[in-house]
Amino acid sequence: MKKASLLILAFISLLGIHSCDEEDSLEFVAQPASEGVSFENSFSAEYLLSEETGSNIAERFFWNQADFDAPVNITYDLEASIDPEFSDFDLVGTTTETNQAVTVDRLLGYAEDLGLDDDPESVDANTGLPNNTGEVYFRLHAYTGSGEANTVDVYSDIQPLTIRWIEKVATDAGCPSLWVVGAAAVDAGWNWDSPIEFLCDNEVYTARVSLTNDTFRFFETQGDWDSGLNYTYFEEDGYTIDPLFENAADGDTNFRFIGTPGIYEVVVDDNAKTITLTASTPYYLIGDGVPSGWNWDNPVEAVETSPYVRTATLNFNSTGVFRFFTVRDDWNTGLNYPYFEDAGYTIDPLFANAEDGDSNFSFVGTSGTFTITINDLEKTITLE
Repeated sequence: MKKASLLILAFISLLGIHSCDEEDSLEFVAQPASEGVSFENSFSAEYLLSEETGSNIAERFFWNQADFDAPVNITYDLEASIDPEFSDFDLVGTTTETNQAVTVDRLLGYAEDLGLDDDPESVDANTGLPNNTGEVYFRLHAYTGSGEANTVDVYSDIQPLTIRWIEKVATDAGCPSLWVVGAAAVDAGWNWDSPIEFLCDNEVYTARVSLTNDTFRFFETQGDWDSGLNYTYFEEDGYTIDPLFENAADGDTNFRFIGTPGIYEVVVDDNAKTITLTASTPYYLIGDGVPSGWNWDNPVEAVETSPYVRTATLNFNSTGVFRFFTVRDDWNTGLNYPYFEDAGYTIDPLFANAEDGDSNFSFVGTSGTFTITINDLEKTITLE
């Protein structure tokens, strides 16, 4: 009887050890994400592209956290293709976060792959329509581990984005442009890689230029150093020249800018024979939909950060409205929603016409802090 008891105890002990071994070897096995992964953006109807804004973020993709029903590391690949079937695709970026930015330059690359361009004379051979609009397709690949053997993965639905390369307006042949090159013109320098173009309207040449204390010269022909028009040329022809410009007396008698560095509108008027400068001024945001309120005590300023582009970062709320003003303390300089709409601006869908009798701007998104950009060259108002 004693031997039988000992045998029973030994058997129970062996069962316990086997049970512990099973617990120690417990494994979590990743399963396909039950709800998959999908983009959470409110995508724009179209994305405007230009080489001048190449470094800007065109869109930041957001998506939900994939759940593989196990404590595993998850990696996300954002992929893009000009083929809706993704027979060939480009890896935009790899991240463990749930967002990825895509720049205008990246979309311009896809535009080139599609054969698009910014030439207003170029048309699609099949349709005869302007050759500057197309679609790029994006999808998300979420997977566990390193993406090699035994990987569990899932793909999102394909998201098309309509892109439009902004066409450059051809210059009127009867009124050719002037060009500025020189170290004083910050965005130009002494080369022909990025000269500043002064567009002509009835013999009046205008451009907004970022100026610093250095020298520059006008040119009649792009790329032609022999077509230069220096300070002495205009002075001897009887032009009245803004006092912030002087003769550099540098052997070439170039223009020298001696004012406060910044962005200026420069106008060469061949009719009045004047060359004038006007310093950049901000747009002011006033209203109960922005921190300023309906007063001039502390207005939000959208400052010109590069020629023709004004930006401001502020809190927008959906319980009020606002409008832009071009002159501080002057209620008569207001620019409401229809002003920009009628001028052909593409306005961010988070803004709407308030239809409050004054047609102010109404913010229709979730209240929060955004960067607003008013681009007077490309005629866009966008939010980031």
